[in-house]
Amino acid sequence: MTPNSQEQQTTAYDGHEQMGEPNGASAPLVSDAAVAKKLKKAIAVFKKSFPQMSENEIRAMLGFPAGADVDDDDTEGKKKMPRGRPPKNAYKAPTRVERQELLRARIMNLKEELENSGFGALLALPPAIKPVADPVPDPKTKGLIAHVEEPLGIYIQRVSVQDNFAQRQPFDHLKDPIYMRLIRDFIEGAAMPESKIAALGTGGGTRAQSLTQPDIRYSVIDGLQRLYCYLIAILLVFLREKLVQERCITKEAWEYFREAVETTGDVQTATQEILKRLTRYEIFYQIDLEGLLHYMVTFNTGQRRMSLDVQLEIMQRPLIDELALSANIPIWHETQNVPGKSKPKEQFSASDLIISARAFITANPQVKKQDQTEELLEADERYLELDSTFDVGDINDVVQTLKRITTDVHKRIMVAYADNPIHKYILSNGGMFLLSFAAACGKLRTDGNMGLLDAALLRLDKLTENGGDDPLNLDEYQRTLGGITSSRGKSIRRLVYDTFRRFFNGTTSRLEWADTYRSLTL
Repeated sequence: MTPNSQEQQTTAYDGHEQMGEPNGASAPLVSDAAVAKKLKKAIAVFKKSFPQMSENEIRAMLGFPAGADVDDDDTEGKKKMPRGRPPKNAYKAPTRVERQELLRARIMNLKEELENSGFGALLALPPAIKPVADPVPDPKTKGLIAHVEEPLGIYIQRVSVQDNFAQRQPFDHLKDPIYMRLIRDFIEGAAMPESKIAALGTGGGTRAQSLTQPDIRYSVIDGLQRLYCYLIAILLVFLREKLVQERCITKEAWEYFREAVETTGDVQTATQEILKRLTRYEIFYQIDLEGLLHYMVTFNTGQRRMSLDVQLEIMQRPLIDELALSANIPIWHETQNVPGKSKPKEQFSASDLIISARAFITANPQVKKQDQTEELLEADERYLELDSTFDVGDINDVVQTLKRITTDVHKRIMVAYADNPIHKYILSNGGMFLLSFAAACGKLRTDGNMGLLDAALLRLDKLTENGGDDPLNLDEYQRTLGGITSSRGKSIRRLVYDTFRRFFNGTTSRLEWADTYRSLTL
């Protein structure tokens, strides 16, 4: 290889998403920190004795190339970017927008690429739809609704994702954990919910009187994002790690899907199988444009995403049942809530208890409902089994501690602050205070044992009963919160956690909120 050809080579994309910075920088010619420092001192000495000499002349005399980079950092191995403009052919990793555009282009050309690779037999022109059962009439639109099953290779041609972009632009599915899981599960063979497809005549939104007539235009009513996920799944099975090399997906995304994809077998067989996979959908026909819009509004804008509180309560129902049965905790169930009805202030939300249990076990005040939900989903269906989430010893300690917090400690606080509604329900209001308090309890249990935690909670009980008008110093707590202006959530969690820890280990004889906050900001 000639020097010129070597200079023209570019660095291969490593799959990590960047913001357009060149990653083809070469290492400095002088990389040893000790040598670099000595060279710098030598140049300084020569400058004093021979001021007429330039730095490059001094470098040349000492045997270093003119303009060689000097690493003046004491940290060995730390590299500097070379000076000047990068070479014209320096590689630039794709930005997030560029990557999405590259992926979208591959999806648009997927059919042609599959046909060129020998999968044309599985991509025949879609035949007339044959419902699996008799259609059901809809009096509202005067249309018919039927159920259909057909291979994925036919379905992705019948409902062109390109023709449906106007309805809802696809977003970055490979950054959304829910859609990433859907894609992975689909690759592994999981059944997907039915999509909803409209069949219209091609003449300005006229009714398709029959599913066998030739001039039918199909529109996705509900399931466009699912369709995009199906197409990504086909690409992953078909092209695999090549998608990283071609900058369509990140290396992190590929690592997430790698095991599921490789389990499907070789590329040829796996691609054939996924294209043959039966896809189910509802077909709406004998409707006009007004009927199509009616369904789109009904099935899209009418949807409500399940809240994190409800998700957690469903997935951790065994824990909630255990807390209600064994600890007799007053629990408010979001799953049983009705519009217009609010949680009684003295009761504890089921989701708050779940996240507090996790904070207690991990001794971590920074646990979040979103992260907990994701972890439970990644654990598959066994999250419904209590022993799959907690050890038996953990379950007993969780129940015992949450019972103390929600009954003994909570009742004493309500008595001590009977005339102060802000402080009276500080525990049952849930949120950051409850889970950070639970995390502090968990830290004492982890570092010591449950006996030490019981003793610390007894000290807290005595302080609450005998500490005067504001035994827990909650007025100071509220004033301290007013001074937190950045990273409020993280800072408040740390404040509550550290304040209780200092009280538990005897550093303070009361809850010193302001002093704790000062120590955190030093």
